[in-house]
Amino acid sequence: MNNKLNAIATFLRVAEAGSFSAAARQTGVKQSAVSQQIAALEAELGVVLLHRTTRAMALTEQGERYRRDMTPLLDAMREAEINLNPAGQHWQGRVHVQLPSGLGRLFLPHLLALQKAHPELHLELSFDDRIADLVSEGVDVALRLASEPPESHAVRVLGRIAAALYAAPEFDHIHSVDELILKPHVRFSGIALDAPLRLVSGDETIKLMVNTVFRANTSEGLLQAILAGIGVGGMQLPLAAEAVQSGLLVPVLPAWRLPDRFLYAVFPDARFIPQRVRSVVEVIKQLLSQMAEIC
Repeated sequence: MNNKLNAIATFLRVAEAGSFSAAARQTGVKQSAVSQQIAALEAELGVVLLHRTTRAMALTEQGERYRRDMTPLLDAMREAEINLNPAGQHWQGRVHVQLPSGLGRLFLPHLLALQKAHPELHLELSFDDRIADLVSEGVDVALRLASEPPESHAVRVLGRIAAALYAAPEFDHIHSVDELILKPHVRFSGIALDAPLRLVSGDETIKLMVNTVFRANTSEGLLQAILAGIGVGGMQLPLAAEAVQSGLLVPVLPAWRLPDRFLYAVFPDARFIPQRVRSVVEVIKQLLSQMAEIC
């Protein structure tokens, strides 16, 4: 049984590393030993898990399914072993976190401090505004901004993110929502070009067709465009706070705001979420609460 568990662990290591040689280097064993373990596992299972050539290695369809099923099981076993020794159990092992680029920039110094304080924790951060395939990309938790929770995954609401309209100080002053139609706008490229701008004030919601002159796929790109005076743009309050305080940005029509969105922690598998992943998510939730108090 122990040999089979070792072989499964080796298979997962090869799948993650992308090659037998890389897995051998990481585990400190000979490449031939890695090959033998995989061959023995395939023989016992009666399926081919890996396609091998002299230059490349790839998972078969059965191999991908086996990787997907075995990963949470071995994680659960490691978690059970860690829980036998409570000291520092929350801060051991790898945690791959996908973060929105804008909020991720604000979280980064705190996550670096967390890594420094807990050397047994191995953070892997991906700053990306696209929606990743959590399972195939090995993401333990993805932070996603949305108006509704993503489907098909386990989610946890971390907080509400407010957003408003901003412009550079030298931009033409805007006195009413009607004037917005005539002004150049900066918008996220994930929004359709013909999608109206939605604004909320109290119980009132309006939709305006605006002149979009610049689009970007990251919050940082949008922020830089607004700072450069290219146009009016919506920005999450935590991302705009520093520029507003320093006078580099000014609010536009502060009585109106964009519809609120929520930051969700999205997990690939609801059956098992390692404690180390939960602990990192809790740190991010606390950071978000602190930011909300400042904003």
